[in-house]
Amino acid sequence: MQSRISTVLLLIITGVFMLVQAGPVEAIPAFSRQQKTECSTCHTIYPELNEYGDAFQKNGYVPLGKSAVAQETTPSETGASIAGEGDPELLKKLKAQAVQSGVENDQVQEQRSKVNEGIWLAGIPEQLPISFRATQNIVYNEHALDGDKFDFATRSFAFQAGGAFRDKFGFFASYVLASHADTSANSDNLHELFLVWRHILDTPVNLKVGRFEPKLSLWKNNNKITTASSLAPLAYRVGSSLFSPESNQEALEANAVLGKRLFVAGGIVDRNGQNIKEGYGHISFKMGGADFLGNEPVVDLDSDSIWDYLTVTIGGFGYFGRNTRDDTDTFFKNRFYRAGGDMDIQYKRLRVKLIGVNGRDENPDFSAIPLERDSVVLASEAEYYLGSPVNAVALFRYEHQDDGSGITRRYIPAIAYTPLQNVKLSLEYRYEDAPAVISRITLLGVTYSF
Repeated sequence: MQSRISTVLLLIITGVFMLVQAGPVEAIPAFSRQQKTECSTCHTIYPELNEYGDAFQKNGYVPLGKSAVAQETTPSETGASIAGEGDPELLKKLKAQAVQSGVENDQVQEQRSKVNEGIWLAGIPEQLPISFRATQNIVYNEHALDGDKFDFATRSFAFQAGGAFRDKFGFFASYVLASHADTSANSDNLHELFLVWRHILDTPVNLKVGRFEPKLSLWKNNNKITTASSLAPLAYRVGSSLFSPESNQEALEANAVLGKRLFVAGGIVDRNGQNIKEGYGHISFKMGGADFLGNEPVVDLDSDSIWDYLTVTIGGFGYFGRNTRDDTDTFFKNRFYRAGGDMDIQYKRLRVKLIGVNGRDENPDFSAIPLERDSVVLASEAEYYLGSPVNAVALFRYEHQDDGSGITRRYIPAIAYTPLQNVKLSLEYRYEDAPAVISRITLLGVTYSF
């Protein structure tokens, strides 16, 4: 027991030393540079999204509340609008001030249009919307297969770009430039690349096309606090099938925010080497807190209530598809479906996530004699934010995975700390009780974006 405590302390000291030696990081990611705001506007503990960040994402990466055309008031209109009785001298001064203010505003707008007119008409972002994200992990595994208990080589470096072409289109791209985990020759480093056409024909419908993670759960894989482990209901696979609910695909999706608090999405997936398309759908409803358009609720400061701080989001999703061993095989096919639901509960600094997925695969091992498998995977996670001046979060996750080959249970406590909004230090312990073996892994990670 004493040796384990010493190991954990050594990992913490090593991680702090790495962070201190990195020096001060002043740069911030692409969205923060574009909108001239801090990372905490959209994130709790980077890169997990808060309510505003979720609404910003649903809004196609266009600033919330932005209007396409600003109404201007000419000096003559301003002066004419001031009337009434009273002190004639005072009224004369007020009129002169209003006219002068209108002239100055017009001059500012004229200068701005001269500087940015060409870029504005073309719809090109003023700043190059590029950022990078790097992760360096130190893993301690007592039962490592290669005998290397301390592994310093778990790292990744990704290129990210995103923004909007005025308020008509939003775009996002993520490309993994280097990753210790990519050992397969067929690994696709292009994580995401998509375009969102917003509010088609002045309707609330957005059209999303490209390579992305289909909208199923309330949360995306790359928006989690922990650096290594994903939520099992979104990451698990059955047999030899490579499908997981969080896997990125070439797809076409239509989504919309209806009535400010209802979000619906549906799409078609075009898997390589197949002439049959796959389909999915999502629906979620939010009660309390800011709505899906980023509008804050009205709070009565005179009568404090629990409902002023409680936010509950409920979602449901389904996916139906087909895959083969190598995307070109026409004989060994696996038809499958996934159906699930999730809930996100937030009360002040406490956040609880619940998710469950049920699935069936007709032939996940691609064998001559099909063997069906049913799967049930559940997960719950509780997070508590310590808040300023200690910008940290403590969390605990429990997972129950039954993929048809046995039951696996995972217990994952973790702590994440952000000394700067774009730098995160995390310590995670994963205890996994699988049918074949029990594994214990401690992981220290440093993630930064610039």
